[in-house]
Amino acid sequence: MQSFRTILPLLPGLPPIRPNDHLLCLGSCFAQHIGNRFHISRWSVQLNPFGIIYHPFPIARGLLRLLEEIPFTLDDLFYHQEQWHSFEHHGAFSGPDQKETLAKMNQTLTEGSAQLKKSNLLLLTLGTANGFVNISTGQVVANCHKLPGQHFTKKLFSSEDIYKNLAPILKKITDQLPELKIILTVSPVRHLRDGLITNQRSKASLLLACAELEKNFDSIYYFPAYELMMDDLRDYRFYKNDLMHPTEMATDYIWEYFRNCCFQQTSQAYYDEILKINKALTHRPLRPESAAHQQFIEQRTLKMLALKRTYPWLDFEQNE
Repeated sequence: MQSFRTILPLLPGLPPIRPNDHLLCLGSCFAQHIGNRFHISRWSVQLNPFGIIYHPFPIARGLLRLLEEIPFTLDDLFYHQEQWHSFEHHGAFSGPDQKETLAKMNQTLTEGSAQLKKSNLLLLTLGTANGFVNISTGQVVANCHKLPGQHFTKKLFSSEDIYKNLAPILKKITDQLPELKIILTVSPVRHLRDGLITNQRSKASLLLACAELEKNFDSIYYFPAYELMMDDLRDYRFYKNDLMHPTEMATDYIWEYFRNCCFQQTSQAYYDEILKINKALTHRPLRPESAAHQQFIEQRTLKMLALKRTYPWLDFEQNE
């Protein structure tokens, strides 16, 4: 029978992920989606301590801050449209009170720094090579925060630019954290505001930079999220109505591929058991007082205790 799909075989050689591993996910909204799946399955994971960031340059600066725990100061904030903002953060960190905004940024920075230093895996997702350069500082910003366009120039950065920016900080990280593995991905999200041609050139720059980093670092690996979306799925039914973002079904498919590449038998079993417990914890009975439901609760508690004996770090309290 003729096949109407180009199925990507499982990629060998990716680092195995164990149930007790610690992870840090950084970058575009795709990193957020994958990281959320680790969070739901109760891995030790932190997602985007600076919020969603698309461009490699602010990602690199953020990594340096995390590694060296360089705090933000009031000088890093600016006021616009009744909110305090930082060019290093997504708008989710902005707020009306200057000191509270700064405290929130530094608290997340401290937590992210601690997570990086104990992590076994760093997942970096690059979204675009198109950057908005702040004219006053010469730096690519993580977010423009709706400032007028005259504050920025827009530039498409080459793969060489991206490699030269990321490589030094990744070398510093791998030198200081020799046990850390790094997985690079290119986000499958299409940046159509730049136009189809510019979007493709942007993704090409990211892909070539990832290839160069993987070639020159023993601890860096590439995961083909972009290729799975573009070539394996390759159908508009796997995009949301905006025709830019993958649907939940597409993200699930890519997650399953990732899981089958990186999860060995122990991690697969752990993941399956956690999903069963999560489903049981969200169960809403029609008759809470019934004997059948009380028995269900008792069985659920016994399963949770058994899991905690096997995986002592598990914490189910937040869901009860």
